[in-house]
Amino acid sequence: MPAETVDYNRALSGPEHQKVRLPIIEKLVSAGWSPDQFRWQPEWRVPKSPHDAAAREGGKTFASWPVDLALFDDSAHIDDWQHVIALFEFKAPTLNQGISQLEIYLAREPRAKLGFWTNGHEDIRVYKLPDGNFKHEKNLGIPTPGDEFELPSEKPLTYEDLRVPQNGQLRSVFKRLLDAVVARDSRATRSETQLNELCNLLLLKIESDNIGQFSRDIPVGFQLAHGGEAATGIKIRKAFTELTKIRPQVFTDPNEINLVLDDHTIQDVVYELSGLNLVKMSPEAISSAFQVFRRANLKAGEGQYFTPQRVIEAAVEIMDIRPDDKIIDPACGTGGFLVQAFLSVTAKAKANGSMDDALARTWAHRQVFGVDKDSINVKLARAIMVSLGDGSVNIHAGDSIREDRWKSDYNHLIGPLSDGSFTVVLTNPPFGQNLKIGKVDAQRNRYSIAAHDKGQYRPLEIGLIFLERSHRLLMKGGRLGIILPETYFFSSTYKWLPEWLESRFILRAAINIPMEAFQGFCRAKTNLYIFEKK
Repeated sequence: MPAETVDYNRALSGPEHQKVRLPIIEKLVSAGWSPDQFRWQPEWRVPKSPHDAAAREGGKTFASWPVDLALFDDSAHIDDWQHVIALFEFKAPTLNQGISQLEIYLAREPRAKLGFWTNGHEDIRVYKLPDGNFKHEKNLGIPTPGDEFELPSEKPLTYEDLRVPQNGQLRSVFKRLLDAVVARDSRATRSETQLNELCNLLLLKIESDNIGQFSRDIPVGFQLAHGGEAATGIKIRKAFTELTKIRPQVFTDPNEINLVLDDHTIQDVVYELSGLNLVKMSPEAISSAFQVFRRANLKAGEGQYFTPQRVIEAAVEIMDIRPDDKIIDPACGTGGFLVQAFLSVTAKAKANGSMDDALARTWAHRQVFGVDKDSINVKLARAIMVSLGDGSVNIHAGDSIREDRWKSDYNHLIGPLSDGSFTVVLTNPPFGQNLKIGKVDAQRNRYSIAAHDKGQYRPLEIGLIFLERSHRLLMKGGRLGIILPETYFFSSTYKWLPEWLESRFILRAAINIPMEAFQGFCRAKTNLYIFEKK
């Protein structure tokens, strides 16, 4: 019989199981926990190292330690590591050995906030604090469903206490917040609202980190309050309302001055993020982490598709964007092209010594622009750009193709989107046979591409309308990089398109994008087309 099986059988029949584990489980059930929230048969396994934790996250085998009892936040999430909230040990060793063991386990189990050790006569609670330290509370008895599991750090966090996330940690945290925390909120029940609210908290966190850089010995604003989740809720809501007033260019909706999330969710998110330093991360790591949110905000019915990072990087490299370029994405989504353009230009300029961080921010403020109809997309793009060094002021919510509505609905677009003011347009616009601009809209905005049939305006796919919008935005000699379905250029249905293009653009390249690149998002065969404005 394998050694592991022997040990397991011994664990279920030994004195610790009979005299400690079973009585504790009975007490936990009496306190209000459901038996379906426990894992002890078989015992839960905690990864032995960050490498093992990553392997577990990827569904691979990993080296581990057994835990006598694991408690999950809900019976529906039993055996999901993202939902472990407490670990229990009933070993016979001394109290100090029990504490040491729990601290090791808690450091490896990212969602667990509490460790509990008892030998049947005395007990200890080990709380994992936001700063990575631990707090010990003796002989408080078993934890109950109404107890606070997230405690603030012993000393208020300052900027110097914040830790830069390592090896994909932030990406895991973001995914955990989306999948396990915000989705449980009692007030924000729609997925779009949850994502928007999480963006709001991220922007508040980034603002706190930015301020902390200039006052490194003063407590940062984004941290748990003493007094429990209600006190944290009051504190964070007040800070957010102040932020909306300080950053009106980011929070353009005048009604968005309050957080919708409940206190429990706010407490959980602040607990997860407060100990991290988001402004000292590498730009590449920040961009990678935010892809979690890019995917979460996809709306395939509206023609929005996730542009893979490899496609984004290749497109930016091919466009050869330089510091003297002024770039816009008129359908920017969460800003993938803009972020990569910023990273590419600033990295090259810093490498040759022609740009520092201050100049990078100045370049982004002056040269990088984006527009999207989806307010959550815009907020995400702004959050990424703020974390990279700003440039967020030129990313706008609005309809870039219905210019007739700008004066009444999107007055802020009139100046930034003036015709002939950009050297580069790089975009992956929404497209699809059912996504069309109507005849009336086409006529009001004088889109000649929709009047290709003897001057008569007709409904036309939005993806093609973006060709003319891009032509207007570009100055003479400007470059357009646009991802469009191949069918527009090869199907007899669009045999009129080459003639329309002939007087306006020079086709410089048509670059194949393998269908696998968009697999799971879009079934159309697409290419990256590079044009130069005549």
